[in-house]
Amino acid sequence: MKWLRERNGDGLFDKGGVVVAAGERAPVMRSTWNALRDLGVVDFYGPAHKPRARLRLTGAAA
Repeated sequence: MKWLRERNGDGLFDKGGVVVAAGERAPVMRSTWNALRDLGVVDFYGPAHKPRARLRLTGAAA
């Protein structure tokens, strides 16, 4: 969460499932973000044809 917060709290998944935010690749894999989503800390979103392409911190992450 700290890593994403320091990069504006928003990122996107690359083809390998790694989050890219502010031009940097996250040091964790997709499974970590899935676990944080299950805890309500991050939210996946995106266009209708790919609704889980991006993620952002939720208010619970504050």
